[in-house]
Amino acid sequence: MGDTSNTNWSDETGISGAALYDLRRARRRLDTLSSKPKWDLSDTEDFDCMHYLGDAALEKACRALGMERGQTVVDIGSGFSATGRYLHKRCGVEVTGIELQPEIHQLAETITERNGLAGGVRSVNADFTKLTVDSPVDYIVSFLCILHIPDRDTLFQKAASTLKPGGKIYIEDYFARTALSKEVGDQLRDIVSCPYLPSRDQYIADLRKAGFHNIHFEEVSEEWAKFVHERAVGNRQRGTGEAPLTLFYDTVDALFAGRELGGVCITATKA
Repeated sequence: MGDTSNTNWSDETGISGAALYDLRRARRRLDTLSSKPKWDLSDTEDFDCMHYLGDAALEKACRALGMERGQTVVDIGSGFSATGRYLHKRCGVEVTGIELQPEIHQLAETITERNGLAGGVRSVNADFTKLTVDSPVDYIVSFLCILHIPDRDTLFQKAASTLKPGGKIYIEDYFARTALSKEVGDQLRDIVSCPYLPSRDQYIADLRKAGFHNIHFEEVSEEWAKFVHERAVGNRQRGTGEAPLTLFYDTVDALFAGRELGGVCITATKA
């Protein structure tokens, strides 16, 4: 897969300014590891896991997709490539992560190299919707990234064209359980960098329009609400040093509690 020129949705969503993407915490942790010859996955897990429920979420994706050694995976919005490193070690798949933000991409490459996993995991700094695909892949995964991308038609069409015939996509994402109030919409946009949120029916319709079928839509709102609440409490207890994350998780905690925001795990197959 080749890199593209410039991105087209970072400016729309202001994603680089979202509290979750404050890199000071990551850099502090990497500084403490600088003298360690070889790193392992646990060395950076306190910041590089950017989805909910940790490794359990990745195990769920492995089972849902039926990943096997030697298969190929694209991770949309791969962050620090923690998902790719785990899936490569756990399932033996070859993972290409697509990360929009150059600073996070660079840190991802460093962490993967220091883990000795660069042969099976790589990060590409690009906008997935503009990416040139060299050859189709078996699977696509995306964990809490699609919420940042309002142009679902372009996104899902690109995803379908990236997959082999019969290939599958696994998504963990937000959706609108009810019509969103203006206050909730503003918080999603300004704090979470989520400018658009479809309903269940609209989400499924968007996937079908792009050529996906066998769509399994599993709501996980209550499970995620509990996780986010515990994370919010933990960040408040750590105090002002975690102020950006405290703001982020307090906001998402309140959004889940208000029951307009929902969480979902989706599996779909390319026709």
